[in-house]
Amino acid sequence: MDAVAVLIITLVFITVLAFSRKVPIFLTLFSGAVLMGLLAGFGFEQVINWTIKGMGSTFTAFAVVILSGIVIVRLLYDQGLLDIIISGLSFGTKDRDINAGILGYILAVPTTCCMTTYMMLAPAMKKEGDINPKSNRPLYLLAVGSIISYVLIFPTPVTIPIITALAPEYSIFNLDAITIPLSLGILVIIMLLFRFLYRSTKGNGEEKDGNKGVNKVGDTGGDINGETAESAEPVRTEKTAANLKLRAWAPFIVMIATTLAGFFIFHLSHIIIMQTIMLAGLITALALAPADIRMKSFSEGAKFAGLILFDLCAAGAIGRVIRESGLASGITDSMIPVLPDIMIPFIVTAIFAIAQGSRVTTAVIASEIIAASGLAATIHPIPMILMIAAGTCFVVFFTDPYFWLVQKTTGDDIKTVLKNYTLPLAVAAVIIFVVALLLTAFFFPYVEDAALLMG
Repeated sequence: MDAVAVLIITLVFITVLAFSRKVPIFLTLFSGAVLMGLLAGFGFEQVINWTIKGMGSTFTAFAVVILSGIVIVRLLYDQGLLDIIISGLSFGTKDRDINAGILGYILAVPTTCCMTTYMMLAPAMKKEGDINPKSNRPLYLLAVGSIISYVLIFPTPVTIPIITALAPEYSIFNLDAITIPLSLGILVIIMLLFRFLYRSTKGNGEEKDGNKGVNKVGDTGGDINGETAESAEPVRTEKTAANLKLRAWAPFIVMIATTLAGFFIFHLSHIIIMQTIMLAGLITALALAPADIRMKSFSEGAKFAGLILFDLCAAGAIGRVIRESGLASGITDSMIPVLPDIMIPFIVTAIFAIAQGSRVTTAVIASEIIAASGLAATIHPIPMILMIAAGTCFVVFFTDPYFWLVQKTTGDDIKTVLKNYTLPLAVAAVIIFVVALLLTAFFFPYVEDAALLMG
């Protein structure tokens, strides 16, 4: 069967199961991977083998990262330390929407996982029981803000494979000199967009009742279970306050120090650095936690990490089937004769993002295919990286584990999540792509490869 037809049928299958809300996300994505392989003409045993390998490779890459990040979150949460982190990064503003977007944007890079960042901060952005119409807006801005920096700024699991496959010798400082200002500008635009999206709820009592039950930055609170940070040991002296701040910030300080040491002293590979910094942060958080909290927090964090990991592994199974079955190259080959080179990286990446959801897996697959096609020789690394980054978040919905995490934490219906999560990310993707085109037109011109267009 034609590669495009296989992809369309699989997406329809996944969409129907997702909308039914009667099948766990893991089974929805895993069965989608199996169906895709069978439609591509391969035997059942071969397809199952690919899916298992895809799950295994995804687990290997992200188990330590996600487990460490979530356990760190749980340790801080159980000690009532999340408010210290949030207050330290609030920059004096009391607007929860702005705080959420900024916090997600900043912390997604050092935690190396945008979903971990979301899970860490979501409890403090909305307290359970808050029914104000706008109460979920900070959660959506937190999610979108974390993805914007995650797909653009080096080093993250998205940008690392792109750089490694397409421009291993290119200066990461030159890249960040462009992507950091760009991502900040996009974040501001998205915040303004949210005010437009929520204009219909104006006057529903936000000012009067909207703060009831809400965990504001700087307030005590932040428990998922409805408890407040007042249950933690009260701050009685300056020495105690300093100790709490140390316990709150130490994991992140160690992670940053480990990153710098890994890059500039030990010259570790990108993959090893990602694992090492999260382990270093986890060990630090465990070492500083009280003994009565340490094991409980680890156990609770591990349970939640397992749910996230299995959804992510199922997305990895789809990615493996796409790659091993030849569907990826088939889709790319069908585009090269009819599209200009400059459009292909974005479109290819967007298709794979729709098919299997995971931004990291999408970045890996798209980078490998584009590198093999020779397109990297015609397009400057900066526009190329931006186009792939844009493609990873252009259309994100039912195959995206993050989509379902946001849906679970907000409690909103699928239509609302599409409006407040998928749509803003699509806007961000379009902005990134347009910037890539402008950079190509005025600063980084490319040479059209006639051989590629001839197929």
